[in-house]
Formats: sequence, structure tokens, C-alpha cells
Amino acid sequence: MNVLLIIVALWLLGVMAVFCWKNKLFRQTWREPYFADTPVLIESDDWGPGGVVDAERLAQLLACLESHHDTGKRTAVITADVVLSVPDVEKIIADPDFTYQRKTLDEAAPDIYKVMLAGIKSGAFVPQLHGLEHLNGQAFARLCQQNDPRIADAIADPYGWNWESLASPLQGHYVDGSQLPTQAISLAQAQAIIALATQTFQRLFGYPSVSTVAPCYLWNSVIESVWQQHAIQMIQTAGYRCDGRNEHSHYHQDKPLIRVGDLSNSGQIYLVRNVMYEPVDGRNTPDTAYLEALSAYAQALPVSISTHRYNYTRSEQDFQCSLDGLDQLLTQIRSTLPDVRFVSSPELGAQMLAADSVMINHFNGELWPPLKQLTGIKKIAPFLNRLHARHPKLTLLAGVTGLIVPAWLICRQSRQKLVQGSR
Repeated sequence: MNVLLIIVALWLLGVMAVFCWKNKLFRQTWREPYFADTPVLIESDDWGPGGVVDAERLAQLLACLESHHDTGKRTAVITADVVLSVPDVEKIIADPDFTYQRKTLDEAAPDIYKVMLAGIKSGAFVPQLHGLEHLNGQAFARLCQQNDPRIADAIADPYGWNWESLASPLQGHYVDGSQLPTQAISLAQAQAIIALATQTFQRLFGYPSVSTVAPCYLWNSVIESVWQQHAIQMIQTAGYRCDGRNEHSHYHQDKPLIRVGDLSNSGQIYLVRNVMYEPVDGRNTPDTAYLEALSAYAQALPVSISTHRYNYTRSEQDFQCSLDGLDQLLTQIRSTLPDVRFVSSPELGAQMLAADSVMINHFNGELWPPLKQLTGIKKIAPFLNRLHARHPKLTLLAGVTGLIVPAWLICRQSRQKLVQGSR
């Protein structure tokens, strides 16, 4: 009997030690938003000026989204991270000072712009600011002057739109990647670029972008402060922030871990992508993306799907494979997960800032009911699932102390409800 009491006492001490040691982590995780509805977002970077095929492919992608509807009869919606302009290569080269000059989306690619406006009207397309360009304009003009071979393919294109042909370090917008390590742009440059970007965005789409994602995920606190000055309240991330690339072109993370609902130093709310569907890269399939969606649901997180433009603008075979896979993924999500709500990034961010407010698509005026969130004891199972998914060492410690048993039982009960709800 005495031995049993000693064992129980030691176990209780171990449990108390875990809670004291990880108290801050537990409190931070508990304060995060938890959703009773299942918000589903489709985040797609790099839409902007391009060739005629881009307009055709975007129209087909939007038609696919319009065939899917959530529990409130809303069509699936893509949050398209839009590049607003491209270099006007002919004018840059003709200028004796090689001053950077640009062509905006409506001038450079009117067919694509027309499809975007039609998608906004139908509700399947919500634009979001990606950047004024998908490159550093001053660096690009300087490389034009130097006849640098790294930009030869871009210059050879008479429309000057194919920034994807540039070496990866040259595609950063808020850094100069012409030499490594990259150099962050100055405050004055940031203010000029972002002021023009926000003005251009509102002119093109009729409403300001209150959310953004940086090209190549390269930005810093200075950029965030300027975004804040231009009413950008939400920042889309991949779960981290990079402020540059080192001499070996490796990314440097100055915020290695960002969670949904975290705040920047300037007060913006961070959003996080957690489902990767990039089939052209050969790593992500509809099945792997679906498993990630199930994991997000178990944690009561938004299902935020990352799928870049290039999946839909390369060969006809690549395009059809990517489109069919996205169609399959959305079908699986709608048929399995309960209370699916299709939303855009600015709408999700607004809900997290004001949970009970009506959800508004400001680009076409549509109104939707607010997202339901979990409170109280209903958060316990997803709270435990977040700890398990994020902190493997904590899971190991829970196994040693025996805390894994009650946690497993709670999460198992939650999974059974999911299976029953999908029948």
C-alpha cells in the first residue's frame, strides 16, 4: 500500500512539474481561436500579368470552384494573391538612366484582369495584395543596365511578365537579391512601394486590400509597420517569417514559429497556411493534402490550402492534373468534414478580430453569417491535438507521465463524433 501511495505521489508530482514547466505554452495555446465551423480557404500566390493561357486557365479554375458549395450554399472562393505590375523592359532599356518602369495588370494583361473581375462578381475570386511586383524593381533595372545573364529570359519576353524565369533570389520584392546575402529595402523604399501598391490595388479592384502575403515570404518588421500605416490588418504566412537569404541563398527565419491568431509588433493578426497542395512540385497530392485537412480539423483550425498559380499555368497535362486534384480535394473535404464554410483570408482575419460580426465580401458586397467558434470545455480535444501535433517532445513526456492516456481517450471520442457526423 505504501509503495502504491509513493507511486501515485510521484506521478502527481510529475504531472504538476509538467504543468508548471509548460504553463506559458498551455495558456498561449488555449487562448488561440478554435472554430466550431470548418473554415476552408484556398490561398493561391502569383496571379497577375501573364500570357493568354493564364486567363483561360484562371477561368477554368474559377468554374471548378463555382461547382462546389458549402453548408451555407456559398461557392468555393480563391484568395488570389495578386501581383499588380511587371517591368516595362523596353522602356527601362531605352531610358539612358535605366530608371525602373512598370506596366500595371490592366495594361499588361487585360484578358486576365477581365477574368478576375468576372470572378469577383460571381464570388469565386477575392483579390489580395501580393506585391507591386514579384521582384525588386531597382535591382532589376540595374541588372538590365549590366546586361546580367540572370535576367536574359525575362528580357527576351517582349511582355516582360515571366518573373518565374528569374533565379529565386531575384524574385523577392522587399529585399534586393541581386547579390547574396540579400539586403532589406530601406524604409523610404518600402513606403514608396507600398503606398503605390495599395493605391493601385484599390483602383483595380474597387476596395483596399486589408490583408497581404509577401512574395517569397520575405519581409520584416519595417514592412509590417508600413503595411499597418496603409490599413493592412492581416498577414498571411506559411507559419514563419523570413527577413532574408544568406550567402548560400538559405532563408533566414527571424520568426521561426507563427500560430494562427498571433499578432505582429504592429498589431496585425497572422494567418497560417496548413494544407499544401502544390502537385507540380511532385510533393503534394490530393490525398496528402486531405490528410493535412483532417489534421487541421482535429485541431479546430481553419483549413488553409496553399496552391500556387504555376500549378495551373504550365503544360496542359500539369494543369488538368492540378485542377482535377483540387476538385477531388474539395469534394473529399465537403463530404467528410462537418459545417464547411468557404471563406477568404480577409474575411477570416476580420472574424478573428471581431468574432460575432457578419462576414462581408467587400469586393462584391455579399454577406454571410459569422463563423461559429468553440469555447469552454469544447476546446479541450482540439487543444490537446494542437499540443500533440506541434510538440513531439511534450507528447513523449505525456507518455512517460501517463497523461497520454486521458488525452488519448478525449481525442478518440472527438474522432468518433467526426466519423458519425460524416455518415
